[in-house]
Amino acid sequence: MQKYNDLLRRYPNDPALEYSIAVLTGKKLAGEKIKRAAERHINDLRRIDNDNDFIYVYDADEARKINEFATLLKDVTSGEPFNPSPYQRFILAMIQGWRNLETQGMRFKNIFISMARTNGKTQLLSAYTLYNFLFGYPKVNRQLAVSSIDISHTKPLYKYMTYNWEQLKKGPFKKLAQKWGVEYNQNEMRIDSQSTSMKRLSAQASASDGDHYTTGIVDEYHLFGQGQREFINSMTSGMVNNPLAQMFFISTAGLDPNAPMYEDYRRYAKYLESGNWNDIDKDLVLIWEQDDEDEAYYPEKWVKSNPLMELPFMAKNLREGMITERDAKASQGKLPDFIVKNMNMWQNAKDNAYLPLDLIKDAIIDDFSMFGRDVFIGFDFSQTNDDTAIAFVFPYTGTDGQTYYHLYQHSWVPIAKAGSIEAKEQRDNINYRDVETKGFATVTRDRFGLIDEDEVFNWMLNFIESNELDVQGILYDQWGTGRFIRRLDDIKSEYLIIPVRQGIKSLNEPTKFLQEQFIKQRITMLDDQALQQALVNAVIVSDNNGIKVDKNVNSQKIDIVDAIVNALYEGQFYATEFSNVEEKPSKLPFGNKTDEEISDYFINNFSF
Repeated sequence: MQKYNDLLRRYPNDPALEYSIAVLTGKKLAGEKIKRAAERHINDLRRIDNDNDFIYVYDADEARKINEFATLLKDVTSGEPFNPSPYQRFILAMIQGWRNLETQGMRFKNIFISMARTNGKTQLLSAYTLYNFLFGYPKVNRQLAVSSIDISHTKPLYKYMTYNWEQLKKGPFKKLAQKWGVEYNQNEMRIDSQSTSMKRLSAQASASDGDHYTTGIVDEYHLFGQGQREFINSMTSGMVNNPLAQMFFISTAGLDPNAPMYEDYRRYAKYLESGNWNDIDKDLVLIWEQDDEDEAYYPEKWVKSNPLMELPFMAKNLREGMITERDAKASQGKLPDFIVKNMNMWQNAKDNAYLPLDLIKDAIIDDFSMFGRDVFIGFDFSQTNDDTAIAFVFPYTGTDGQTYYHLYQHSWVPIAKAGSIEAKEQRDNINYRDVETKGFATVTRDRFGLIDEDEVFNWMLNFIESNELDVQGILYDQWGTGRFIRRLDDIKSEYLIIPVRQGIKSLNEPTKFLQEQFIKQRITMLDDQALQQALVNAVIVSDNNGIKVDKNVNSQKIDIVDAIVNALYEGQFYATEFSNVEEKPSKLPFGNKTDEEISDYFINNFSF
């Protein structure tokens, strides 16, 4: 505690400072990401005096005001006075207290808050939103909005606001209510005398390009797919020139990691883990989560993801209910559901999921040199609906002497059936334009929206030649690839080109092999959303012959995984003496002969 005495004297009784110190001294049990957030707050308080380039200040008076306001509200579930817990006071102080000296506005433009269910985050955010609706800046023309995937998911927060306003106008704000004339209906609160409003928006139906919000909220963010990116952009685009504007993203983790929230979570997690807070000076990231899945069986540690457990009476109620829920989910084989919703940890929670999310995430590396390497190439062709994918599997030796496999892919994206790239992104839940920008995909430019087979063919040959790859085999699904393969065989007769039957009997071994290599952590890949999403989408189907990958619905693309499995039909034997194919006859006289066999041919009077 002594190391914080200077700050305690400067900010006496400040809820953000007290909570941060309690976390860092171990007085409060917290997960690693909250420890990093507390460390950041302490570090930033010292930067105010020590870093001339730091343009932010912490206004403890503003932090105090909003916490005092919150005590005037009612707890919606009980009707009793709302007494914010220490973690809730911490959040309110962090959001409202930090200011930008240059703009005189809020420091944090983007606020990302995540915790397990039933921990009072909606009650907390409704207090903040009502405060800024009534007393925020600017003094006039404040525009606030709460949004979600549909209008029904905005109801709890909006209901909390209107309920508490009704209580306030009957009590301490009776005079203020008469003076301002606050009105509301099912979808909007207004202070007409100040041109101020609070709206409910649905990502499915509401257009918001014409509004310039001072406070925007995305509730249940995990429900948003890639198709709702445009909706979020329409909200944030009107904020760029407003120094007072803030955008909130609030949610528990989701069952499907193919979501914008998970992308943001991973990006923020990297900053927190590395300590590079300076790169996100305008973003506040508060994530209450368990540090390990095994903590599902350690209730005493659940406060890491359930911060309301810091209150003894809440801890007892939550713990009893969560133990019952955990045991029920475990007995149904659905423990991942509990880990997601009650421990706030992202999972690939599909039934029969091919790979758990942590194995996919752990395989991602920053860079890989492909030049001059051996490679197995898998090909999965489509034209109108599914994506066409070429997968490259690079075997290589790790520092431990073991054989590893690096996965790389490039996809071609048709829009013939979807009609537009926007519709295709929304249906497949993949941000194809971003994937294309990063070099992992090509969105068709064909006027009919079809995939240009010549473009795919030329791209593959150019990629092989420019990287001087040593092609060990090209393996393909025979369906619809006849012309492509015939051309390849004519031009590159030296390549081993192998058709792969798509039944379980043929695909069982490479499917299991890929899964086992992930488990052994011998797979690497770049941060490619299309590849990761295909792996997440893949589920296992089985019969007496073994297993193969499939998808639950047509829009969940797994073409890339199919191409990888094709490549591994032969690639799995790279470090062995085995093979899945007979040696391909060569058109050259000595194409498949060893040096010794060629020598014997001439010694034996031109005869084998």
